[in-house]
Amino acid sequence: MKKQWFIGMMAWVMGLPAIAHVWDELAILARPNNEGTFTLEKYSFLQPTTYTNAVFFDFDNDENLDLLIMGQGGDWNISGDIKFVTLYRNLGPDEDFRFERVPDAGFLQRRDEGFYNPISTGDFNHDGYTDVLIMSNQNGRHIDLYLNDKGTGRFIRQEIDFEAATNGSVMFGDLNNDGWLDIEYSGYSDKTSTALKTYINQQNGSFADLTPDNLTGAFQGQSTLADINGDGTLDIISTGNGDNWACLAPIYYNTTDGSGPLSFRHVPETESGILGVSRANPLVADFNADGRMDMVINGEPSDGSGFRNRIYYQNEEGKFTMDTSYPIVPVNQDGGINMGDWDGDGNMDIIVGGYIGTRDANAPACYSSPLRVYENKPEKNGLKGNTFPDAPGDVSAEMQGNELVIRWGDGSDNESPTSALRYNLFVRNETTGETYCLIPANRNTGKLKVGTDLQTSLSSRVKTYRIKPFGDGKYTVGVQTLDQSYAGSTFRTCTLDVDTRVASASLPEQFKIIKNGHNIEVKSPLHEQVKVYGTDGCLVARNHKRDDSASDTRHFPGFGRDIQRKSLILRNKHYEHGPYPFIPDGYGLHCHIKSHKS
Repeated sequence: MKKQWFIGMMAWVMGLPAIAHVWDELAILARPNNEGTFTLEKYSFLQPTTYTNAVFFDFDNDENLDLLIMGQGGDWNISGDIKFVTLYRNLGPDEDFRFERVPDAGFLQRRDEGFYNPISTGDFNHDGYTDVLIMSNQNGRHIDLYLNDKGTGRFIRQEIDFEAATNGSVMFGDLNNDGWLDIEYSGYSDKTSTALKTYINQQNGSFADLTPDNLTGAFQGQSTLADINGDGTLDIISTGNGDNWACLAPIYYNTTDGSGPLSFRHVPETESGILGVSRANPLVADFNADGRMDMVINGEPSDGSGFRNRIYYQNEEGKFTMDTSYPIVPVNQDGGINMGDWDGDGNMDIIVGGYIGTRDANAPACYSSPLRVYENKPEKNGLKGNTFPDAPGDVSAEMQGNELVIRWGDGSDNESPTSALRYNLFVRNETTGETYCLIPANRNTGKLKVGTDLQTSLSSRVKTYRIKPFGDGKYTVGVQTLDQSYAGSTFRTCTLDVDTRVASASLPEQFKIIKNGHNIEVKSPLHEQVKVYGTDGCLVARNHKRDDSASDTRHFPGFGRDIQRKSLILRNKHYEHGPYPFIPDGYGLHCHIKSHKS
């Protein structure tokens, strides 16, 4: 278990851009040791890359962190035309947590223009499997949404018409607090150089462009989602270059009340106290354990002060004050920063990598590029430090139709107000061992395994979550509290049995139902047409006349194409053709059947 946690912590390292020289491009895993040092694994079987972005996530629900890497060929001089998006499966403790490349994962082989945040992960359709969102620029700009095909290692690109952008960032996050992940991104688009877009999840596989008019984006930088003012809604801090190459860092406070359209209050840099900056990756968390969100922002401002990592602390009035001692080493545009509680003390730490290219007269070796970990120790400045939050109130779960409905009460914390708390949850089929977690975390300790996509946690305004179970069995459901330092409580759990077998079927004697695992076959006499209706009264499948074309089956995704004139076979299996991700598992097993003469 210890080594597994080590790999999880390395989401920080692999999320950084490539920093080695042309002649020694490497892909390195680094595992933290108990004594506060890291062991570098040079021979990690990962493809060497430049212009690299990477995320850890668990695509197959085995509780081992898998790895997605996006970049280009490892030799800057000759391999710049080689682009790739590569998925690696974590083989787990029996293989010393070694990574193995997943062939034909389905991702288009593209790369992004910048070092910002072109990848985000989250379960946008509530099927219990983590999906992927990617920004890229190759033969045009793209925002691509990939549906996880039930943990098989295959991802299916969804045909959704986004206003494409690049040289910016993408993020999943629930902007309207309905419990479903929306999409926010910024960058340079085909329509405008300063795009900042919000697409709202319609809960049916589609997204609607509901971008408010007052959102002004930027390129060559990152926009980040976080509850900056602690009111239970995700806000936006947007960095980068605007029109006329002005360096920007506005905050957009989310004022959506849940009943109307999206709305944001624009706070300019002069009001917030944050310096406009380009080539930046903002990190938002409570770094000094005072119950208010702070920021660490790298990049270069337009005032000539050069590349720096600037720390901003938020005061009671919502203003931000910069730490002018610059305690974190500056790196240039080829560098990056990330965060995570690597020592598990509840305080968010920082990792920095990249060239130390600054305008400082006494800067150490301008092109040195070591990785540096900055341990957050508030007590050294006379501060108490962060404490872990308490678990949420009673957790319950029940089946409603084909969905598992989870409910919980408020958690609490010594530093963060109740409105600012967020929630993470897991769903585990104890019969099969398959486990889905919103944000990968240790189920026993509550410690998060990653420091990215933390905004996919649930708002304090959301106390109910619906998810489709993955198969029959005995289930454990757990919910934990996250404070503003993203320290997690232990999980409060409950258990239930899930049974998706045929509940009942009323058929004339001449019909026969044969159940085989999660498939059912309805046999009918000659010249009978069988139609299957779901519990909601909607037609979900039918057999075909002899002259029906196979393409007609596209109207009934989720069920197999093995259809005969006298027999209808319903396969409780994910679709293979077409963008139909919302046919639930077990739907064909909870149905009534009507027959009609051909």
